[in-house]
Amino acid sequence: MSFGCRGRFAPLLFVPVVVFLASCGVLHRTSASAGVGQEVVDGKFAFIVNDVSTSPTFGDTHARGVWLILAMAVRNIGTEPRSFEMAVQSLKESDGRGHSAAKMEPPSVNTIDPGLQVSVRLAFDVPPGVRPTRILLRESASTPGTRVNLAQSQISSAIPRN
Repeated sequence: MSFGCRGRFAPLLFVPVVVFLASCGVLHRTSASAGVGQEVVDGKFAFIVNDVSTSPTFGDTHARGVWLILAMAVRNIGTEPRSFEMAVQSLKESDGRGHSAAKMEPPSVNTIDPGLQVSVRLAFDVPPGVRPTRILLRESASTPGTRVNLAQSQISSAIPRN
C-alpha cells in the first residue's frame, strides 16, 4: 500500500543535491566561444581579450620569429584568491598547431583577489606569417578552458618599445 509520499519527497531530495553540486563547482560550465572584446569564463576566472598585435620585440626580448601579443583582462569571479598561470594559456592555429605563452607583462601575477581584475599581456613566439585562429584560456591546468576566436580579429603591428 502506497501513501503517495514518495513522489512528494523526490523534489525535496533533488534540490539540496543540486545546490551542493553547484556550490562545489561540479555543475560549472565554461562559456561558449566568443571573439575579441567579449567576456568568457573558465573556472573562477573571467577573461576579455582586448587586443591582438605583433612585434619583433617584447620588452627587451627579440622573438625568434615574431611576438604575437594578446592584451587581456583577467577577473577573479570566485570567493578565494587565485593565481593566474601563463603556462596553461594556449594559442592555436587553423591546422591545430599550438603555441604556449613565452612571456607575460607584468612578469608575474601572484594572486588575484576575489572581485578584482588585472590587465596582462601574453606574448607567443610564433613563425612569421602565422594567423592564429583561437586562444584557449584556462584558470588552471585542471579546468577545461574556454575559447576566444581570433580568426576574425584585426592583428595590428606594434611599434617596438625601447
